[in-house]
Amino acid sequence: MRIQAEPFDYSVPTWSPYDAGRLAGLGAPAAAVAALTGRGLPENADEHFVRVPERELEQAVLPECGDAAFLGHAWDGFNNTYWLCLTDSSVWMRYGQYQEPLDHMKRINSSVEALQSILAVYLAFEFNGSDRIVGTGEHEALINQSVIHAVAADPTMFEDDENWWSQTFQEIEFSSAKILIGERARFELVNRDEGGRWGLDHPGYEVEGGD
Repeated sequence: MRIQAEPFDYSVPTWSPYDAGRLAGLGAPAAAVAALTGRGLPENADEHFVRVPERELEQAVLPECGDAAFLGHAWDGFNNTYWLCLTDSSVWMRYGQYQEPLDHMKRINSSVEALQSILAVYLAFEFNGSDRIVGTGEHEALINQSVIHAVAADPTMFEDDENWWSQTFQEIEFSSAKILIGERARFELVNRDEGGRWGLDHPGYEVEGGD
């Protein structure tokens, strides 16, 4: 069954911009500066992305990424942090462990604009998900639309099933009370049709109590 992308409610709390002067001093790419000094990023995306004012735009040279500026923290206890690559505007995760960072880096977004879009989808799910009873058609529709819009925002990053966002939206899928037929996650079933429209090729659900 094909589920097409539908208009999605992005009415989330106001975000705030980053300091334009500091970004200019870092020599950040124009596209990243425009995104960060315009809409900016959320103060706290349900602890999945948290601004840290005292570290904001802190500069570092990081493995594989190179020159980078600190954007935020994933408040998950493992010291995972978001960084802007000053070379190409991509966003990287510096993975960590309890109380200390590691030197394991991975590109998680192709641009700041893609990060903004995916965080908006994530926040919309978190704000709207609690109003829907798990297992209902409304809740399933919210999961499907969240995954479709997230993949559409940065499709190349979702080609890696170990990407930060692939894992995040698979966790959203796990909030479903139903099990999809087959072994593929929903984000792996999202694609564009011949008309360029994003959608999800939904395989259906396993029958409860079936063999």
